[in-house]
Amino acid sequence: MSTEDFEVYELDEEDPVLAPTSPAGPSGSLTPRGRAFAIALGVAALLVAIGVAAWYAWGAPTIRGKEVGFSVTSSESITITFDVAKPQDVTVLCVLDALNESYAQVGTKNVLIGPAEVFEQRFSTDIRTTETAVTAVVTSCSAVDPNSTDLPASD
Repeated sequence: MSTEDFEVYELDEEDPVLAPTSPAGPSGSLTPRGRAFAIALGVAALLVAIGVAAWYAWGAPTIRGKEVGFSVTSSESITITFDVAKPQDVTVLCVLDALNESYAQVGTKNVLIGPAEVFEQRFSTDIRTTETAVTAVVTSCSAVDPNSTDLPASD
């Protein structure tokens, strides 16, 4: 290849070509413009995080069930005491399970809880078991349509 194959440009010393700028200056530190961008990005991320936290805290009313205690009444029964928090006008179905030493389910019970004047209520109920249970837990509580024909049988 000869130099005739290439186009030759001459450098105009009156109008020098500058290297492209980047957020990091020559020493690796941020330029004022890059620093302002990083701060704006951090503030935006913080505002998004606050928004998500607020939505979880004050968004849709939550439904939750939590066991408070239990008492083994016999080899065929355990009594569970549990709290249910839900919007006052909502009907929920809670599934309660009795577990043995190996955490295998040895009994279950569906409890239908209708509308109430308060947000949180405490209940106690017996769960029949096929063998001695060592604990009882609230497996789930979820909103249901009380007029639905698809509800599982409430024990």
